[in-house]
Amino acid sequence: MDLRQLRYFIKVVECGNITRASEALHIAQPAISQQMRNLERDLEMQLLERSAHGVAPTAAGQTLYRHAQELLRQADGTRDLLRQDAELPQGKVSVGMPSSTARVLAIPLARSVRERYPGITLELIEAPSADIGAMISAGRVELAVVADHVETRGVLAQHLITEALYLIAWRGFPMPPDPVPLAALARMPLILPSAPNTIRNRVDWALREAGLPCEIAFEASSTTLLFAAVMAKLGVTILPWPAAHAELDEHKLKLARVDHPLFTRELSLCWHDTQLLSNAVQKVKATLLEMFELLVRRPEWAAHS
Repeated sequence: MDLRQLRYFIKVVECGNITRASEALHIAQPAISQQMRNLERDLEMQLLERSAHGVAPTAAGQTLYRHAQELLRQADGTRDLLRQDAELPQGKVSVGMPSSTARVLAIPLARSVRERYPGITLELIEAPSADIGAMISAGRVELAVVADHVETRGVLAQHLITEALYLIAWRGFPMPPDPVPLAALARMPLILPSAPNTIRNRVDWALREAGLPCEIAFEASSTTLLFAAVMAKLGVTILPWPAAHAELDEHKLKLARVDHPLFTRELSLCWHDTQLLSNAVQKVKATLLEMFELLVRRPEWAAHS
């Protein structure tokens, strides 16, 4: 039983005659007759009483006629909703991202989605980079910007950018020539993100591989605390450009590249591959990718190849 058969059946009952129904539907009479026989065979019951004067619904046919009308109304209503959603997507979309990325992406994304798609309610979740990937797997967010994504079953990923990790210090700090040698970095008081963290992992690996001891002066779980500690001259930190762009523009901080290949990280856009992405999620995803295409043109963000 399909919607086409139900439409034919309703027209046959309303016309009381297969010939008149075929004329109204602009369908050949044998085709209408065959569809009615198929419908009766599939339901294993007689739906129409046939006579020389036409057809009339049996008791089962009358019941099907009432339900078929409701089913077709629902189908037409669903089609209208889908058409409306294609033009004006509706619903809530949750997007997770690390705090460093959120500082440059979150507000522009929220503004763009609100202007383009007022029917979408955007939820932005800022979380430690080590936690973002798990949010996708758990279904907590539909989309996530993930740092150093590890291939995970059930999660799809699209590369966004290889971002440089910078040494960030207060304006008066005696910064070595750019790029800063790793040995010089090891002699500085470091203020680093609390583990587990992708940036912390890379700094630890680089120093350990080089056999360089370092002084961890301060640990913090948020970008705001890291910057507060740097501004208080407790030490220097390692972060990507988006995390510090506002303070750099205001000349409160300065940055330098570090001369080591581990001082980069990969950002990817991730989503769950077992979920059918709604129109709203697809619109937010497209908007986010579009914004990254513009933002990655900033020479400070991307790592040099």
